Amino acid sequence: MNKYKERTSTGESVEYSIVLGLPEQYLIRAEARAMQGELVSAAEDLNAIRARAGLGETGASGQQQLLDAIAQERRVELFTEFGHRYFDLKRTGRLDAALGGLKPGWQATDRRLPIPEAQILLNPNLNPQNDGY
Repeated sequence: MNKYKERTSTGESVEYSIVLGLPEQYLIRAEARAMQGELVSAAEDLNAIRARAGLGETGASGQQQLLDAIAQERRVELFTEFGHRYFDLKRTGRLDAALGGLKPGWQATDRRLPIPEAQILLNPNLNPQNDGY
């Protein structure tokens, strides 16, 4: 577990924890390798996670198939952990497609978070506020 500290405007120290489990690290590396075209190495990383879970090797062969298999593995491996699924969908540009049909009233602007008012007051260059807020 990695930790880093931040000081508030009053000088208080706030500590944040970042949790990266070994399966997540394998999946991050598998995705990076697949994106770089290193498909054999990416499949090896994916299969290491699958073997630990008692599953057989992936049948994915092409780059897109492998990326889809890695995304699915992230979906089941990191289920309910720190919002990984949401951020994976957001990072890969699939958030609107995934939530548009599931969440009533979903709008494309819902994928953005508001810029905190305190930050805008400190730096007016952050204006305008994100759409939807």
